[in-house]
Amino acid sequence: MSESTYYELCNNVALAIEKAVSGIIGKPEAGVTLRIGADGTPTEKIDEVAENAALRVLEKDGRSMRFVSEELGEKILGDEPEFTFVLDPIDGTFNAVNNIPFFCVPIAIGGSDLSDISYGYVKNLVNGDIYIAERGKGAFLNGKRIHVSDHSDLSELSVISYSQRPHALPINNHNVRRVRVYGCAALELCYIASGIFDAFIDMRNMLRITDIAAAKLIVEEAGGRVTDWNGDPLTTALDVRQRLNMIASNGRAHDKLLELA
Repeated sequence: MSESTYYELCNNVALAIEKAVSGIIGKPEAGVTLRIGADGTPTEKIDEVAENAALRVLEKDGRSMRFVSEELGEKILGDEPEFTFVLDPIDGTFNAVNNIPFFCVPIAIGGSDLSDISYGYVKNLVNGDIYIAERGKGAFLNGKRIHVSDHSDLSELSVISYSQRPHALPINNHNVRRVRVYGCAALELCYIASGIFDAFIDMRNMLRITDIAAAKLIVEEAGGRVTDWNGDPLTTALDVRQRLNMIASNGRAHDKLLELA
């Protein structure tokens, strides 16, 4: 498919999700646990509503694809899948359930693993911002090209950090400029891509491919670097049961952060 067709498909899915969940954001019913999803975590009502809305759009679209989502796991649509469509119906579910204004719909299109993602789309469901990237063609926010920051000294860095390896030196305000956590990995990574923050670190071995597949490409196309804690590229299979660690940065301070993390 062409870039415009990728965008149209992703945007139609995001719009359907936005419409479907608009009436329950911040309401107690949104957080009702329905079951354990394919990724091994609880599926809450808002997740299921969002995923069902996405599936209706994809089934109506008619193209054959492999659909990968946190709640359902995997579903083959049609007879001969042309691509893999990776979706987190709502990234930042806790935020959406509790009306904390930081959650989104991330969508990635690719092949079999994280190194094979060709298109990334992230829509901020609070302010409508849309981040996109196509491999080899750069990253964009609302149609304008974005780039990572140019900070290289640790003392200059603004870092999103969830946790580190045992016995690692702590990343805190004593060795970087600031540390924050917002609870929505896809959007946080987009903030790295757009230069608001300089790095994202999560060493809890809890990240899922649906959390990061789209935004990983967006960071890379904006000039950043994404690796595991050993500095190796991420090649995890597009399987929601997999868990991974991740360091994403502007690239200029990546090796220094690997030493700390």
